[in-house]
Amino acid sequence: MKRTLFAVIGFAVTCIGVAVNAPANAAPSTYQNSCRNVNVVEDVLEANCLTRDGREVYTNLRLRGIENIDGNLVATNSNRPSNFYQTCANSSIRGNVLRATCRTRNGQWRDTAIALNGIDNIDGELRYYTPNIASSYAPIPQMY
Repeated sequence: MKRTLFAVIGFAVTCIGVAVNAPANAAPSTYQNSCRNVNVVEDVLEANCLTRDGREVYTNLRLRGIENIDGNLVATNSNRPSNFYQTCANSSIRGNVLRATCRTRNGQWRDTAIALNGIDNIDGELRYYTPNIASSYAPIPQMY
């Protein structure tokens, strides 16, 4: 009985820890509203984004915590580097959704996708959104 109780508590704490650290739990991304030519190369998101004064600049951001788990893109620990690109092919971005064809444990290939949450364009620079910092940024112009 004690062992079962401790196992359940341990599992619950692990799930909470993963949920708190997972990028998927962050606010929806907004970079796609003011960036274009968005692409992913290995674990790097790259784009041309508008600055506050309307200039378009190249920027990139290393994606964190995205793994291929049995053919599915999964947000795990945002403190760890992404490694999905090592076992996935044909990665692409549409809006804020990362799509790829990923290998399963048994060697099959599966189409999968995951929303990239918590990424913003801050004055022409792709950044992970940090909710603890009050926003003092001027609005970025919309890309048309």
